Amino acid sequence: MIKLEHISKSFKTKNNSVCALDDISLEIHDGEIFGIIGKSGVGKSTLLKILSLSIMYDTGTYTLMDIDVKTLTHKDKVKLLQNTSFIYQNFSLLYNLNVLDNVSLPLKLRGVDKLTRHQKAREMLAFVGLDSKALDYPITLSGGEAQRISIARALITDPKLLFLDEPTSALDEETAYDILKLIRKLHETFKPTIVFVSHQIQSIKYLCDRVMMLGDNKIKHIGKIDKLSTLSTTYDAIWGDRL
Repeated sequence: MIKLEHISKSFKTKNNSVCALDDISLEIHDGEIFGIIGKSGVGKSTLLKILSLSIMYDTGTYTLMDIDVKTLTHKDKVKLLQNTSFIYQNFSLLYNLNVLDNVSLPLKLRGVDKLTRHQKAREMLAFVGLDSKALDYPITLSGGEAQRISIARALITDPKLLFLDEPTSALDEETAYDILKLIRKLHETFKPTIVFVSHQIQSIKYLCDRVMMLGDNKIKHIGKIDKLSTLSTTYDAIWGDRL
């Protein structure tokens, strides 16, 4: 599904160049839930932007769904991205649209007729347990409900690959756990590959098959989640008493 080989990325400032990622190599397999964890400023957001084709890397090779992304034309890139969806920390709902129209928006943008897209949207709302909210507006929703709507919208295009960017960090502990259970349910039901970015170690432990820990813009650990806590020196240096 995803293969990175020696990926590096720097950003130019007025006076110098700042390294955001240094020699990142990893492989994410079809159907797995892969976690990316690390404190702020270590390159998580930059890596996610590269994986989702939002920005280009400087050096290395990125293969997505068996395609070298540097060979993609704009048309090919758009087509490839139709197999992906995003779930964000801040929900990214449109407040001038009701819930049904928010969820069905990706299908509208693809030219799907109103009857078909609304039918599919109602199916997704039922899946996340909010079919009764179809005609409500986002302003009336709780944080947990808004994230469920965001998940329904992400699923409506039947994506092969889901990017989750801190999807529970804005929620209280109980609501966050409910969202994690829903993510596990959608994975069991639809079987997408999931890239889960978080600074919350318990969320990573609950969901992920494997994890990559970033520190100082480099990979500090990659492998099974149960091996992470054995790397006490690196682990404590990054997380300290936050565990």
